[in-house]
Amino acid sequence: MSETPKVPDSTSPISPLMSLPVLPLREHVLFPGVTTPIGAGRPATLRAIEAALRRPDKLVFAVAQRAKVEDVTPEGLYTIGTIARIGQVQRGLSGMQLMVHGERRGIALRITEQGSARGYLEAQVRDAEEMRPLDARDPAFVALDRELRERGAELGRRSGLPDDVVDQVLAAVGDPGHLADLVAAYVEMTGPERQALLETLSVEDRLRRVLLQVQRQISVLDAQADIQSKVREELGGKQREYYLREQMRQIQKELGEGEERDDLKELKEKLDALQLPEEARKEVDREWGRLQRLGREGMESQVVRTFLETVVELPWNKRSEEKLDIQEAGRILEEDHYGLKDVKDRVLEFLAVRQLRDERKAADEAAAPAAPTAPAAPDTAPVSPGPDNTSAKGPILLLVGPPGVGKTSIAKSIARAMGRKY
Repeated sequence: MSETPKVPDSTSPISPLMSLPVLPLREHVLFPGVTTPIGAGRPATLRAIEAALRRPDKLVFAVAQRAKVEDVTPEGLYTIGTIARIGQVQRGLSGMQLMVHGERRGIALRITEQGSARGYLEAQVRDAEEMRPLDARDPAFVALDRELRERGAELGRRSGLPDDVVDQVLAAVGDPGHLADLVAAYVEMTGPERQALLETLSVEDRLRRVLLQVQRQISVLDAQADIQSKVREELGGKQREYYLREQMRQIQKELGEGEERDDLKELKEKLDALQLPEEARKEVDREWGRLQRLGREGMESQVVRTFLETVVELPWNKRSEEKLDIQEAGRILEEDHYGLKDVKDRVLEFLAVRQLRDERKAADEAAAPAAPTAPAAPDTAPVSPGPDNTSAKGPILLLVGPPGVGKTSIAKSIARAMGRKY
């Protein structure tokens, strides 16, 4: 698409020269139509402000420095700046705080240093005429203006500004050039990038450049939001658990429920009351010491505490009398479960071997006093096809299968068949 022809904003004669005090700005660019607070403390800058305040119009030429230096020279300033009006002024021991409103762009044809009596910079300034499209209703230009308004509004809302404030500010700006300056003032950019926008006299080009900066900052905000989301997901597990536990603790405290220390004290009393073998007691004491040293909300602390609570729940020094009746066991298994023939046959086989082993042991003990010289039958004497069934002191049945197929109910039936507590 060919570029739309540009024409000067006005057909009036070239604006006259004005002699204005220079307000040098460090790392800051003032755009037309924008009001900003500025702090001044350098003696030459203070004298320039005083000279501007003595003028009826209180105008000053606000121009950025090329480098961040203390002593400003005419060569250290840019040529294009902003003709600004000084508003409120607050004097203090360290200098001045003033509100400056940008009026329009200006070009410094010459900047001179005043003598020692006045001691500030003065510029011969002429208005910088903007270049506007020949047809302001050109579809491309209208679309560019509309896109910048929409993206500028989006950036304002995502930056935390209320919707009504954003809409009100943008609605008050009708000129596309002023819109570009207003949005540019609130977009994060470097000093040279801001100065380049100030020096862009073509309104269409300035709209494009500002729109590019706005889109870039929105992309940065999108990337930050994505990073924050990923970080929250990574921290979600343990961090969320920690916060939930802390909230639970505070809620329990407000409700007057038992504190964590009371729970630990109760757990310690239960552990001390257990009649444990020597090896078990040593392990319990060791784990209790670890629990005391670990942080209350740590994952390892929860594992240790679960272990100790399980120890407390185990039936130490308690034994239920078991009875082995294969006929009764078969009846109970048939009563509790329909089908599962292979499983029930394997359980009955296991119980039958156990019954034979107990009967052999009882017979050996009864025969021992009558014939002391005869060797007793060893515990490993086979009574079934496999020696492991009789030699094992605590044989185990392993029930394997996915959830819901009946492993737990089978185990409960076995316990009921043997007369033991599940």
